[in-house]
Amino acid sequence: MLPKSRIFSALLVGLGAMLLAWGLLSPFFLHFDGRMPLDLRNTTFTLQDEQAKTRIPQQERTVTAPVTRQYHAEFMDPVDTNSVTARIGVSTLRESNQADLDRLIEASVWSYRLDRYTGDAMTEATMSDQPASAAKQVPVDSLWVKFPVKSQQTTYQVFDVTLRKPVAAEFAEEMEIDGRTVYRYRQNIEPTNVAMSYAGPFNTITLPDGEKAYLFHSGTRDYFVDQKSGLVVDIHEQIDDFYGSRSGEKKEQQLLFDGQLSEESRSQMLAQAADIKDGSVARMLNWVAIGAGMLFLVIGLAGVFGIFKRRKNVTGRA
Repeated sequence: MLPKSRIFSALLVGLGAMLLAWGLLSPFFLHFDGRMPLDLRNTTFTLQDEQAKTRIPQQERTVTAPVTRQYHAEFMDPVDTNSVTARIGVSTLRESNQADLDRLIEASVWSYRLDRYTGDAMTEATMSDQPASAAKQVPVDSLWVKFPVKSQQTTYQVFDVTLRKPVAAEFAEEMEIDGRTVYRYRQNIEPTNVAMSYAGPFNTITLPDGEKAYLFHSGTRDYFVDQKSGLVVDIHEQIDDFYGSRSGEKKEQQLLFDGQLSEESRSQMLAQAADIKDGSVARMLNWVAIGAGMLFLVIGLAGVFGIFKRRKNVTGRA
């Protein structure tokens, strides 16, 4: 029968091997690194402007009325460790006594795959913006609903839904909100002729004098991003869309909008971001497991091969 010291040493070898294996292999199948969770509760951004100006196409006039702009994201199958399918609905709605269809300024639905860690688009987006119309394929090639984990004080390319292409979002400032480090990135959108980028039913109009006018998109957009997780926690849009001559001279206002999230919604977004683990504790525990595993393995092997006993005998004879 083996002595108790050998049995105890063998148990130490097993425990050490188990801890060592856990520390080395767990990062490959357990992820606590801030990547996009699949069970986010708050995925709707509602921006409101009580004094927005919008053009009513049916009446060919501009009115001042409350306008709500909404981005709603869903994350669905197919999904894997590194990527997920995102479905994003974008709508702009005027609050008035008109019928729902007449109150709707614009609406579109986008679907594409994104990297859960970096936020980068991995495929083109399938986009639909008119009932009963064929879906279109639109390159995204940028960030949109999520920034990278541990976002940097740099410039990122972020998708603009009106232009259907990325626009640079430059780091503007670091701030502390509800105990979280938040980075603000600003998109400066120079007046751009949308009709030159793609065809659309509202990209051109004919003015009362018979002149053809083109839709121009311009303004600024601020993204407020939780630095650790990369989640967007607020958006502030100041949009000036208008119909102008080919040279860019403004003829009629299409949308003048200044909206952002309510403080309550922003606080909910920040609280949600705080629940996402950045992996620092998990990485520390992995290193502890590796260190303890190596120590137990060395001590256990020494006991199994009787090194401590031989040293004791040598010392005793001396």
